[in-house]
Amino acid sequence: MNTPEWFYDERVQKIAPEKLQLLMSLASQLDGKSSQKEMLPILLGAAASASRRGLSFTKDEFDLIFRIMKEGKSAEEQAQMDRTLEKAQQLFQQKR
Repeated sequence: MNTPEWFYDERVQKIAPEKLQLLMSLASQLDGKSSQKEMLPILLGAAASASRRGLSFTKDEFDLIFRIMKEGKSAEEQAQMDRTLEKAQQLFQQKR
C-alpha cells in the first residue's frame, strides 16, 4: 500500500507516532473499500484494537484527520464518508 497523502500533512505530524501507526494500518485495511458494508467492520475493529492498546484520539485529532482525508474528494465521496462515519459511531455507542 502506498502511504496516503494525508500522512504527510504537517498538521498530522503533531499526533503521537503510535496513533499514526494505527491510522496507517486502518488506511491499509480500508484501501479499495467503498461501501459501508465493507468499511464498518474494519472501523469497529480498529476502534476496539485502539481501546485494547489504550489509544484514543481527541475530538480535535479525529476531526483534523477526517477533514484532511475528505480534502480533494467529490461532494458525493465526502457525503459517503460522513454517512459511514455516522453509522460507525452509532454502532460503536451501542456496543458500549
